Order: sequence, then C-alpha cells, then structure tokens
Amino acid sequence: MTATQAAGERQGPDSGAAQSAGSRLLLVIMATYAVMMAISLPQLIDPLVRHDDFPALLADPSGYYLKTLHEGRWINYLWHLREWVTPAWVNFGVYQLFWMIFAAATAVNACARDEKPIYVIGLALMIAVAPPALLISLWFNTLIPGLGLVALYAVLSVFLSVRMMRALLFVFVPLTLTAYTTYPLLLLAVHLTTFHARRSFKDLFFGVALFTASFAFGIVVIYSLNYWEHGIFGIPMADWRAATPSVDYASTMENLQRAAGFWGKTASSFAFHFTPLVIVHLILFAGGLLVLGRRDIWGALYIVAGFIVGFGLLTLQVLATGVELPVRANGFIWVLYAVVVVRIVIWGRQQGGLWERIPRLLLMIIVASYLLQTVRQYADGMAWQSETRRMAQELGDTNGPIYFTGDYALIAGAKAAGIQNARGLRLRLVYLTGREVIDCNVSAQVCNAALGNGVQNGAEIEQREGGVVLRLPQ
Repeated sequence: MTATQAAGERQGPDSGAAQSAGSRLLLVIMATYAVMMAISLPQLIDPLVRHDDFPALLADPSGYYLKTLHEGRWINYLWHLREWVTPAWVNFGVYQLFWMIFAAATAVNACARDEKPIYVIGLALMIAVAPPALLISLWFNTLIPGLGLVALYAVLSVFLSVRMMRALLFVFVPLTLTAYTTYPLLLLAVHLTTFHARRSFKDLFFGVALFTASFAFGIVVIYSLNYWEHGIFGIPMADWRAATPSVDYASTMENLQRAAGFWGKTASSFAFHFTPLVIVHLILFAGGLLVLGRRDIWGALYIVAGFIVGFGLLTLQVLATGVELPVRANGFIWVLYAVVVVRIVIWGRQQGGLWERIPRLLLMIIVASYLLQTVRQYADGMAWQSETRRMAQELGDTNGPIYFTGDYALIAGAKAAGIQNARGLRLRLVYLTGREVIDCNVSAQVCNAALGNGVQNGAEIEQREGGVVLRLPQ
C-alpha cells in the first residue's frame, strides 16, 4: 500500500479532494453517457420492451406481483405501484444514465485520484460495454430502481471512506438484492477495487465477511416479506423454472454439470460466442492478475477474492436448485476484469515501450469492438418496432377495442427481436395505442361475442361495431 493510499484511508477525502473527485466524476459520467447514448440510438428512439418488462412500463403491478413470491423482487414491485407512466425512451435514458453513473463512479474509485482522465474514461467505457450489461438492459423499465441504488452506492464510494462504505453494505446489499439477485455483487466489486483502501488480510476478511452477512440478512428480509404477504417463509421456485434440487449424489453431480455449463456459456457470451476471443479474455484476465500481483499484490488479491465470492455464490445456487442462471447475472466479473486490464494499461504506461503500447491497444480494441456489438444488438428489434408502429398508426383511425388474429411470429422482425409469444404484440399495441387489445387466438369466444363469426376474412384492419379487427399473416 502506498503512502497516498494509507493517508486517504486514514483521513478520508477533504473538501478540496472531494470537490476534485466530484469534478472528475462529472466529467467521466458526461463522456461515458454521451458515447453510450450515441451508440444506443436505435434503442433510444423506440426501445424494444421485452414481455415481462411491460408491466413496469405500463405501471401494472398485477403483472408482476408473483415475482415477489418466486424471485423476491420487492423493490421492483413497489416501482410498479407508481401512479404515473413515462414513455419507454425516457425510462431507457434514465436506466442508461444510472448504468453510466455506476461505470464512471467505479472507474474513478478504482483509479488514483491524480490519474489522467483518459484512462479513467477508458475504464468507465470498458465497464459500460459489458456483455451482461447489454443483455440485462433489455429489462430497463423494471430495473430502474435497483440500478439507481447500485449507482448511488458507487457514487458514495467516491466521496466516503472505505470504512463507511463497508458499513453501508449492510444497507445497500439487502435493498439491491430485492431488485436483482446479483446486484449486490456489483457493490462488492466496487468495494474491493477501491484504489485508496487500506489493505491487509484482516481488512479483506472483514470486508468479505460483512458482505456475506449482509447478503444473508437480505435473504432473511425477503423470506420475511414473503411470509408476511404470501404466508410462505422462503422463495419457492416457479414451476416453469423446473428446479431440480440436489438431494443425493446423482442429483448433485447433475447440477454440477449445469453449473459448469453456466460458466461455459458465460465465457462464450462475454466473447459474443467467438471462441478465439474467449481465450484472449482468459489470458488477459489471468495474465493481468499475475502481472498486477507482482506490482500490487493486495490489489490482485482483493480482485481474486471478489471473483471467488461471486463465483462461489452463483455456483452454490445452481447446485442447490438445479436452475441455470442467465448470463446477464455475471456483470460483476466483467467489472473486475475491466479494472485488471486498465490497471495493467496504466502500469504499462509507466514502463514505456511495448509494455505501454500493447495493453493500450488491446483496451482500445476491446472497447471499440464491443461498442460496435452494442450497436448491432440494439438494432435487432428495429424491424419489429417499425412494423408494429405502422400497425398502431393505422389503428389510430379506428374506435373500440382491438382484436387480432393470425400468427404474430410472421410479422417482420419478430424473430430477430426475440418475440417469444403473442403477449409481446398485445402489450406493444396496448402501449402504442392506449387501448384494450385482445388476442383472438386465446380468447376466441370473447372475439366472437363482440364481433361475430368470420373474422378471418377481409382487409388487414377492419372496423366492426364491437371493435376493430387486426388480421396478421397466417
């Protein structure tokens, strides 16, 4: 630990240092947000909303209530109870702002106070383009409150002492756990990558122990809320998850294979399913930790500890339940990886020569290529969005409820957008038109009672006395 690190931990930031840190943080947020919103333009103009994200968009708590029981998402449910609805593009802009604040604050916190801004911005951008962040951003309406809490913790870590931030884990971990299961691991990543922390085995042990205790307390809170509301002390898995708990040797071995498959999918998704890039990432992470360990053994140990804790918690969950987690749950690993890469870049700058050029070039390549991947993936839903907007505009000249028939999967762009069932179309039209929308493939009797028989013939859109019929391709 350097003298600067020790002094920062002992005294905490003074008013001048706090002002300087605030200015730096604002600069990094503005730069990162500007870049990410520019590449997110296809999603920002008319955001693609996934099926179970519509209740949050439409402020419909009835569509989310069961997730309190089966997933413990109580903070999200409270968000659904709000009495106002904002456009999807506003929600997406707010969500991305929170993620950029987190990325920027984590970067500022992980670098020396006098580090060149270009390197801090580079770290913030590398965190921002994390593949898990891209995947989970498709549920932006639901996750606004939870991500706001994660961002707030990261910002506070820039201005408050490490001791204070450690104490705040006991507040923020349970709160964020009720928004998304692995959000607390992002808090742990922030805490363990703090540049100016006092480092020792005792400090590391107590930091990890307090996080673990906070996580356990959060689970108890969720269990208690479920007992209070649902009469069940626990989180029973929904039937569709097909949970297979480990009860004997055979089931444990089967779940161990699921855990291995989960981590294999994680590595593949981090590289956008390009195997050579998986190898590059693994070499960079492992090699970077070795190089970092020779220069800053405590910095490397803290990062390794964060990885082990997160890896262990998620592996235990798969082993216990048999339910494979989505890759989007692993954003904390990318945060730790990004800190390793940028710290090696900074160290290489001090060495000069190839040590300076090669790590810097690798950082630029990773950030640039992942920015391009973000643009490409956000553009996947454009055809679907465009076609459904056209339908809504034509329906605007009609009156009454909207009844639709036919196959939603044959609409242009449905496959690319990942629309899994007709509910995606129904809720999209509800959002665009503000009217009641009925799927006649599911509610045939309702359609016949309102419109009579013979709704399968005629023009694409036909006004009837009982409403309007929208006929999709068959």
